Amino acid sequence: MGVFNIISENPWDLRDVIWTKTAGSVATDGVYMKAEKCVDGVNHYLKLSNYDSYRGIFGHESVNELIAERLGAFLGFNVPEGFLKHCLVTLDGRDFDSFVYAAKSFRTSGSRWAFDGFYVDNRLSPNESPLDFCRRFGWADEIYKMFIFDYLIINRDRHGANLEVMKNGEKRLSPLFDNGISFVCTCLNSDEVTAFNKNEDRPVNNFIGEKRLALNLKHIDKPVVFNELKESHRAELFEGLSGILPDSYYETIWDIIQMRWEDVKEFRVA
Repeated sequence: MGVFNIISENPWDLRDVIWTKTAGSVATDGVYMKAEKCVDGVNHYLKLSNYDSYRGIFGHESVNELIAERLGAFLGFNVPEGFLKHCLVTLDGRDFDSFVYAAKSFRTSGSRWAFDGFYVDNRLSPNESPLDFCRRFGWADEIYKMFIFDYLIINRDRHGANLEVMKNGEKRLSPLFDNGISFVCTCLNSDEVTAFNKNEDRPVNNFIGEKRLALNLKHIDKPVVFNELKESHRAELFEGLSGILPDSYYETIWDIIQMRWEDVKEFRVA
């Protein structure tokens, strides 16, 4: 891990990129801008933070993406490989100086389906829950890791298309992508970060399991293999991010992870 996957002194000129608007989640107003770009021969998916025509680009979801990805990698979860870049973009005819999160495409030439559509087409009956469906397909361990990961980062947005079924030979689940609506994503200043309730079990947009992250932990019925959270991870999580957000954001994010780790470590087996 290093600052090579953070920023460069010269902004990445993305003013020729065509962005697609996606609707905001239950957590925030505005929309999220997504695009694709080939970098060094590899297709990348690009994500900006929240946007509206009045405020421009605001929030910090693109930074959350990188922090969540790093945490997932430390703990041994299946997450994308991405980076954060200072960039110039054009939206609605206006130029903006911002940060973009770019993740290498994990998709191959094989077929892929949004999980919700695949579930509807392949469930035994309408009474088979998405969780039981995953257990039947042999994906219980991956879903339990997703429950743990989403609990740690307070992910509000694991809807039915924020997980995919990939087919390249046998069917498998995609990496855990789209993790920006997490941590203190609803906070737009330091006062709001200070007032943020780190322990509140907020309603979320889950397709699999419950609409509360803590309730999903109750569905984990066997030990799960993942790595231990270490104090040394704190510096590595935020390496290269100084000055992008106030330090209070990073301090609160680390507090969230540490506090919630106490609730999930009981499920861990080395």
